[in-house]
Amino acid sequence: MSSVTYRGWTITPRTFEIRGSRQWTLDLVIAYRSKQRAFSGKQTFESEAAAIRGCHAYGRRIIDGQVPYCSLENLR
Repeated sequence: MSSVTYRGWTITPRTFEIRGSRQWTLDLVIAYRSKQRAFSGKQTFESEAAAIRGCHAYGRRIIDGQVPYCSLENLR
C-alpha cells in the first residue's frame, strides 16, 4: 500500500475488502522511527483507492490530535 509521511510520521494504509460486500475498510498503521501502532475506524469505502485516501486523511487527523481515544503517546 502507498505510505505517506506527515509531520515526521509515516501513515501506511492496510485496508482490505470485506468479503462479499464490495466495501473496503479503514485500517492503517502510524509509525515513528521504529515504533508503530495500528488504528481502524468504522467507515467503509466503495473502492480500494478511496479507502487508501481515507486512511491517509484519518491518519493525519490522528497525528493532529483530532480523533478522541487515538493516542500516539509512547511512540516518540
